[in-house]
Amino acid sequence: MSISNRGVTAFLLDRFEELVSGIALVVMVACVCWGVITRYVTETPAAWAAEMAGLSFAWLVFMGSAAAFKYGGMHMSIDMLVRLLPGFPRRLLTLAVDLLVLAFLTYLVWLSVVFCIASMGDPMPILRWPRSVLYASVGLGSLCMALRYLSVLLRHWRDEELPAPPFTA
Repeated sequence: MSISNRGVTAFLLDRFEELVSGIALVVMVACVCWGVITRYVTETPAAWAAEMAGLSFAWLVFMGSAAAFKYGGMHMSIDMLVRLLPGFPRRLLTLAVDLLVLAFLTYLVWLSVVFCIASMGDPMPILRWPRSVLYASVGLGSLCMALRYLSVLLRHWRDEELPAPPFTA
């Protein structure tokens, strides 16, 4: 692999969540628009459009959440009381919360794998795709969230700066 290919690969992996959620957003908007057009203009509704929009929405939500984890404080948190604690107890409580979040995300990945395997033979009503395509969004999104959260956790403990969100000035 050449240096330029490594740069492209690193760029794509670094922005994987944004790419997947961005594609899901475009697909969702296109499906909703197509569904509206076919329903009200042609009077022959595209039944698949709503199901595809819902599927895209699931991918958008979970992968978008993973992208927000990458930048640290983009998810809502209430830390008013934690900030009032002195140094060591604050770090200990923060570590306990971080480990709890990682445990929950790991459990979510495991549950998603179980659901994906169990739903391989259960097709979606209109698209006839395995329902595991929907549940995979939960698993991959949760896995990405856990990996990004672990990265943020390590940066916090090393007192390093988090990356700035791409849309800030």
